[in-house]
Amino acid sequence: MLPTAPPHLRISRMRRHLGVLAGSSALLGGALVALASPASADGVCAAPVVTDTTTTITCTAAGTGSLTVPADATAGQVTLLGAGGGPSADGVPGGKGARVEATLAVTPGATLNVIVGSQGVTVPGYPGDGGTGGGLVAVTASDGTPLLTAGSGGGAGGGGIATPSFPGSPGGDSGSPGSAGAGDSVGGGGGGGGAGTATAGGAGGTAASAGQTPGPSAGNPGSWPNAGGGVPSFNIYYNAGLGGYGGAGYGSGGAGGGGGVNFIPGGQTGGAGGGGGGGSSLVSGTVPGSPSTVTDGVNAGDGSIVFTFANPKADIGVDVTAQPHLGILVPYLTYTLTAHNTGPDAVASATVTASLPTGASATDLPTGCTTSTGTVTCAYGAIPNGTSAAKSFRVPLSLLSLGHVSVTGTRTASAPNDPNAANDTATATCTVVSVILATCP
Repeated sequence: MLPTAPPHLRISRMRRHLGVLAGSSALLGGALVALASPASADGVCAAPVVTDTTTTITCTAAGTGSLTVPADATAGQVTLLGAGGGPSADGVPGGKGARVEATLAVTPGATLNVIVGSQGVTVPGYPGDGGTGGGLVAVTASDGTPLLTAGSGGGAGGGGIATPSFPGSPGGDSGSPGSAGAGDSVGGGGGGGGAGTATAGGAGGTAASAGQTPGPSAGNPGSWPNAGGGVPSFNIYYNAGLGGYGGAGYGSGGAGGGGGVNFIPGGQTGGAGGGGGGGSSLVSGTVPGSPSTVTDGVNAGDGSIVFTFANPKADIGVDVTAQPHLGILVPYLTYTLTAHNTGPDAVASATVTASLPTGASATDLPTGCTTSTGTVTCAYGAIPNGTSAAKSFRVPLSLLSLGHVSVTGTRTASAPNDPNAANDTATATCTVVSVILATCP
């Protein structure tokens, strides 16, 4: 007959397990959810750090949050670190999380949601306990569609507690199975949990019954696609170790199984539990650009997500020139509004508005230009760095147009941001003596 602990000890220990699992598995089992209130950086993300060339948003605190893509950004570099798995009670480490680097296509002003899972913990309460898997680390679209996931490490399996005993077994790195626990013919070691894949959760590790009836439990398979990779089994005071849990399909790492236990002084050996399998990483098909880099097994600590958005800039310099076309029949002045792109990036669009003299009107407007009382507004399309675009219109002259005829052009809008306002305005003034005599600069 197998030795067992007194009922009050078993109940007390189970309560301790349940209390720990309620806190530590909150992120492990959470699905990818959309958050309701977008912000520049909300929840687990710090406030944006803006430099002359980039906007960086760092998300390191455990939990869920959201951020708003900066204006003019069309892509961002994203680095995710999956959370490491928790160590066993005897100090054997959990698995490492993955590092994922990708170029993510984004829409200015769109909301991205983030989930940042914590490093796994050691289940307290008994020396033979293992560690939990690292929590989910992911970026999702506003509707909850997963875009990027860094797989987390599996928890270490607990060591066997008896005389002699066996040390715990390491948890699997992201994308790798957990190690099988050590044992012998009496106190067998539990099998390690399988690694999660992009299409399925990892298999549960097998239990080592070592001829015992009933035998200890095998580990559970990891959930798919986004839930946690499993939680530790209760150690039921068998000599043999329990199987580790499988990693999630993509995301969390599985938990390590408990080690075998024997309370009889000088009694039989205790086998170690199997380590939890690591979760796998996801790079969605909507992520374009440089091939994304996924490196499993590089982060043993705090999960994190860092966004780096380029701040594109293009300086529009405005120039206004004029040329007289005189004669008794139809005298007029031609004004040309030129938008110069002095870089450093390409201009996607620009608008220049010209103010006309009091009482003047504009005719012969080119495509993209409109007029209202006292103004002409011209819209420009793409302007590559180092090039210019010009649009001309006419201001008819009459006997009342004598004197100075000035037209001022001002950049009123452009994308991306214009870093230099000093060259946004220019004026051309013609001096009209008569309808057959005028000078322009």
